Amino acid sequence: MIDPLLLERANDVLVRLYALDEAVANARAFRALLENLHSRNLGVIKEPHVTTIYIARAGVLRAMIGTVMACLDPDDWRGNRASVGQILRMLEDPKLVSCFPEPGSSAPQCSVALQRARQEYQALTQSDLFKHQKQIRNETVAHLLISKKDTPILQYDDIYELHDVAERLTADLYRACDRGQPRFVEHEASLVKHAQLFWDTYFSGVSAASHQT
Repeated sequence: MIDPLLLERANDVLVRLYALDEAVANARAFRALLENLHSRNLGVIKEPHVTTIYIARAGVLRAMIGTVMACLDPDDWRGNRASVGQILRMLEDPKLVSCFPEPGSSAPQCSVALQRARQEYQALTQSDLFKHQKQIRNETVAHLLISKKDTPILQYDDIYELHDVAERLTADLYRACDRGQPRFVEHEASLVKHAQLFWDTYFSGVSAASHQT
């Protein structure tokens, strides 16, 4: 029989893991909107719609940066984050990790996934890519800070790459906890489809308005 306190801690891990999964899916929704917008011929758009698109894109981009970096945050002394770093910290206890494999599952495979997640996350947090995006998030999205150092220039591919990492780490944490496939995977096609629908609707409206003037 599993120790009730250990079981409660395992449930705390899963609560954070499911919240992380949902946040990664939200980031995919923001990314789909940005990627679909950038795939279109925007050179034919004229004012006032150019400014309108800039405003909408800025809001979506800020949301994506904040969401992705929150997913990849390190652990916090309060223990209330649902981030990769917080979950990895909680899974440092071997007794806790041993609670997750279901009967008939492969405990070694869970262990391999957890170790892979640890190694990738450690390498990520030491990379310039992560440090630059964290600086952008801290200075321009989460706060409005005046830094002695120049804030790095945002590159869309950089935040997309970090989102890819967040998806991989979330998938490995699901494997480590023997919870199968994360839910963000099944939502991706729908999110891409709805991003297409969103911009189709917007640009159809722009086209209709231009023919009335």
